[in-house]
Amino acid sequence: GNYNSRKMENIISEAKNMVKKGVTEIILVAQDTTGYGIDIYKKPMLSELLKELNKIEGLGWIRVMYAYPTQMKDDLLKTINECEKVAKYVDIPLQHSHPEMLKLMSRPSFDYRPMIENIRKQIKDVSIRTAFVVGYPGETEEHFEHLCQFVRDMKFDRMGVFCYSREKGTPSYSMKPQVPKRIAKQRWKKLMEIQQEISRERNQKFAGKLVPCIIECYSDEGEVIARTQFDAPEIDGVVNIKTDNHVVPGDIEMVRITSASEYDLFGEI
Repeated sequence: GNYNSRKMENIISEAKNMVKKGVTEIILVAQDTTGYGIDIYKKPMLSELLKELNKIEGLGWIRVMYAYPTQMKDDLLKTINECEKVAKYVDIPLQHSHPEMLKLMSRPSFDYRPMIENIRKQIKDVSIRTAFVVGYPGETEEHFEHLCQFVRDMKFDRMGVFCYSREKGTPSYSMKPQVPKRIAKQRWKKLMEIQQEISRERNQKFAGKLVPCIIECYSDEGEVIARTQFDAPEIDGVVNIKTDNHVVPGDIEMVRITSASEYDLFGEI
């Protein structure tokens, strides 16, 4: 069906009410978040929405999920960079890197490299998350190796990989050739191993730094679980914190990062 945007006043009102109840982080999620407002206002309005949300007193962070590659224009990137409450985190599910595979997936078929380089140029210290599908019908070894090299070159901060799942009623269900599940699983494993090294390297850069983190909860072992602005809840890494201080879930605290693993950080208050 068609995209249906909510009116901006409606979103702002809901956000203000949530902040009054103690919510610290607002996450904007849609099928295509960057296309917000086109149906109502006849042009993309995500930048304007972010600017209005940024004015809300008491709000800590604003996070944008599911940005679409073709809408990552400079005005939006400038807004993300300049609004202090907007997390410097860009989530763009790219699906694949090879133009032939992107065409089969009905995705924008162009070279993503300049776009990614521009995002990093426009937004200081940005964290880029993406997701890829391996084993999609028609994916050859050449297509997959193209994807592997793309991941090595782009060094995404956060990345998810999924094996293609054949579902009845979808266009890809009857596509040929279907990639054997065994091959798809091997490709998933290889791509994840490539990303693990990149993720470890990028996480190490936080060691020794003082980083604002939102408190999530206490673990069974008594450690505090938190997140940086570069990590979305439930899909990215966490910060495991040792502290004798009493902290409150939802609060944003300054945390000294002491070490890092492939996915998580460790710190103290």
